[in-house]
Amino acid sequence: MSIIKKMRKQTAVWWARSASVDRFGKYTYDEPVEIKCRWDTKGVEFRDNKGQTVMSDSTVYPDRVLVVGDMLMEGDLESDTASDPTTETTAYEIKRFDKTPNIKNTETLYTAYL
Repeated sequence: MSIIKKMRKQTAVWWARSASVDRFGKYTYDEPVEIKCRWDTKGVEFRDNKGQTVMSDSTVYPDRVLVVGDMLMEGDLESDTASDPTTETTAYEIKRFDKTPNIKNTETLYTAYL
């Protein structure tokens, strides 16, 4: 097992943002899904899609491709987890997402900046 797979020992709740907006101009989200990840609660400076320098609240290394605008929350998916992540006080929007393949291009490290 690779180091990338071994480091994902934590769980997070992921809400994928839909491409469309509701009648009030607000994005909607798919039902929450529990994913494996490594969650580092450490601020990191990065450039967002607009070229602005931004400080992240956390850096997450998920087990799958996510998209800027999706939402993540550290922890397990519970029966009372809200279907709308904007009502969860500990859910954060993904502001940047990177993909870095290993040298042999057999595995990819995914990085989400929140």
